[in-house]
Amino acid sequence: MKQMKKEAIVLGVMVVFAIAFFAPVIPAAAEEESIQYDGWVGPDSALYGLKIAFENIYEAVSFSVDAKLAKQAINAEKRLAEAEAMMEKGKPEAAQKALERYMIKVAAINRTVCEDNCSETSLQNVQQRMYRHRITLQALIEDPKMPEEAKPALEMALNRSRVAEMVLSERVLKSQMMHAEDELAEIKRMVEAGDSEAVEEAMEMYMAKMREINETIERVSLSEKGLQHAQEMITRHKTVLQALIEDPKMPEEAKPALQRALNNSKIAENAIERAEEKMMRPESPPAEERPEVSPAKERPTEMHENVSEERPTEAPAEGRSEEVPAKGRPEEVPAGKVSEGGGKGDR
Repeated sequence: MKQMKKEAIVLGVMVVFAIAFFAPVIPAAAEEESIQYDGWVGPDSALYGLKIAFENIYEAVSFSVDAKLAKQAINAEKRLAEAEAMMEKGKPEAAQKALERYMIKVAAINRTVCEDNCSETSLQNVQQRMYRHRITLQALIEDPKMPEEAKPALEMALNRSRVAEMVLSERVLKSQMMHAEDELAEIKRMVEAGDSEAVEEAMEMYMAKMREINETIERVSLSEKGLQHAQEMITRHKTVLQALIEDPKMPEEAKPALQRALNNSKIAENAIERAEEKMMRPESPPAEERPEVSPAKERPTEMHENVSEERPTEAPAEGRSEEVPAKGRPEEVPAGKVSEGGGKGDR
């Protein structure tokens, strides 16, 4: 029993130490544009596992979902910085360990985003971090100095980063759309109450949120399901706005603003169409791959012309069967005399 109490006390002291040590680090790091490897207990250290455990404990004792998500994003960025530093030092095994920890942390971010109610601001901040992760990983893969054996792990991490960025983007868009619908419902209530000033204020809020929605659709990567969900919500908005414009209770001075909002909804629809076209583009074969296929399938006439031009130089026996009669006929005329002479000789 005494031994168990001692172990519990030691564990408690370690937890307190971890919280006290990492608490001042996380908020400061959150203000940085990007996190660089500080050289303290890297993946090549025997204490690396203990460092990860402390970070996980600090995430678990977060006082809000937004704080937990921010810590997870920062810790994921630390793993990426560690992997990059280990590659520069020529330590591929340590870099692999950091990338594995990065992918585990990205999976934790996805769970937090999907299971908990995060604020729109927090989602946007983490989405921007994941975008930077994707750019960093892509640059590492394309680096000519990068060993080929290191690229599979980098590509896997890049795919996980893309998925996380897409999940975050769809959550941001969903939050924005919900806020826009709330403003639309507020407009409807103010119209029924006959408060034209409140209608104008709610319209301004709705228009501002719709501009954010348009920017999100244009800027981020979304799945087909996310775009479909956005399209359905925009269609509902258009229906409500059209009904408000045609409502006889609607003050005439409020209708121009409603018409602008309806036009803005159509702009959002166009943004969704462009995003869908962008999504479909990668499925077409890349331009650099086409020359390998096109000569055999797309230009058969040119192939035959090239072959026919090369036949006189190669002078194949079979190839002359079609061409010799046309070119050799002038020599066949005297051949007839020879055959007559030959006939006499035979006689």
